Amino acid sequence: MRILIVGAGRAGFDIAKILSGEDQDVILIDKDPEALRAAAEHLDVMTVVGNGASARTLEEVDIKAVDIILAVTENDELNMIACMTAKQYGVPMTVARVRNSDYTSPHPHLLSFSQYGIDLIINPEHLAAQEIFRLLAVPMATDMEYFHEGKLSLVGLKVGEKLEIAGQRISDLNLEKLTVVAILRDGQALIPGGNTRLLPEDRIFVLGETKGFHNLNELIKKKTPHFRRIVIAGGGLITQYLLRLLREKKNNLEVKIIDPRVELCRTLAGELEGCSIICADPTKKEVLEEEDLGPDDIFLSLQGEENLDLIASLLAHKAGVEEIICGIGREDYIPLAEMIGVTATITPRLLLTNTMLKLVRKSNIVSINLLQSGDAEIIEVIPTEHSPATQKCLRELNLPPGIVIGSILHQGRIIVPRGDTLIQPHDRVIIFALKSAIPTIEWLFNNK
Repeated sequence: MRILIVGAGRAGFDIAKILSGEDQDVILIDKDPEALRAAAEHLDVMTVVGNGASARTLEEVDIKAVDIILAVTENDELNMIACMTAKQYGVPMTVARVRNSDYTSPHPHLLSFSQYGIDLIINPEHLAAQEIFRLLAVPMATDMEYFHEGKLSLVGLKVGEKLEIAGQRISDLNLEKLTVVAILRDGQALIPGGNTRLLPEDRIFVLGETKGFHNLNELIKKKTPHFRRIVIAGGGLITQYLLRLLREKKNNLEVKIIDPRVELCRTLAGELEGCSIICADPTKKEVLEEEDLGPDDIFLSLQGEENLDLIASLLAHKAGVEEIICGIGREDYIPLAEMIGVTATITPRLLLTNTMLKLVRKSNIVSINLLQSGDAEIIEVIPTEHSPATQKCLRELNLPPGIVIGSILHQGRIIVPRGDTLIQPHDRVIIFALKSAIPTIEWLFNNK
């Protein structure tokens, strides 16, 4: 597949790195020669200095031969125009990163995406708000994902020293409805077996049916806390999208927003009903002390600057808050966030990358979620007719160590796979795999 990426920033670089590593034909366009130099030195991609929205630049890269364009610069308008122009040349799939809600909010006179020539608009801040909303449904979760059209839930949990499961082997946990399918340990992903011990500071990923899944007592042997209030540091786009989701779902928790920007606070006060707006700096100790934070609060730091978010999260932890969700732009800061008491981190750029990958991968792969370590993926795939995965039972497939089949949805029924399980065409299969094993998965579940 020939893929054109407009924008060599962090998001564009991440996407190009993953796709070029899978032997895709990737072209990367950016106005900044320095940004392209890093890509040219480290990635197997074609780089072009120029304006990705310019017809002349697009013709230089033979735009008519491109299968998909991903426009992911920081400029919404440039992304949209790049897609519009590419569509004029007949590019089958055009995808634009757009953050400004003025372009995406419902309005009677707003043109549809297809009228723009854009097949899909992706808003990373809205993706982040959706992720936080899912995390709020399962206290203590570090990650939350749904599969099998919502029938199956994947939850990430940190193994604390005080939890009974710390030091135990997975086979000794006697889990009936839950399955430990992946572990992040010391920044690296591993696929566990029955004899794998869960160590303190591990982040484990647990798979189970969504119905009744929110009660994790079977696994953690600890009563799930109940919260009275959500306190949010920062009133930016992620916060605004999150509040809309909370309002739509009629969440009854008290919500308080703390932000030092006077004009933004005035705007929020006029637009947001049912929440308190405090115009103050959430990175100051005395400001948070006045809010009397404690264990029955959920604290979200979504200020958009890592140093500020980490400081606010640390202060909240010192005040006794146990459920803290922090926005992080750089994956290498995630361990630091965990050290200061953060329960879960949100990286909008990583969410954007996940969504882009779903579009580029083969059509029977319906969902992808990169683990934050970047070296493993969670995939929901539908095997095609006559694909190798449907010809033998799991035991006889001789799957490499980097792959585990987590669950199978067969005719509406969730199956916990065993060695003698035979995958059928059109089943939905959840797979956990190291990145090195992705080509094997694509071969197993396709007949091409």
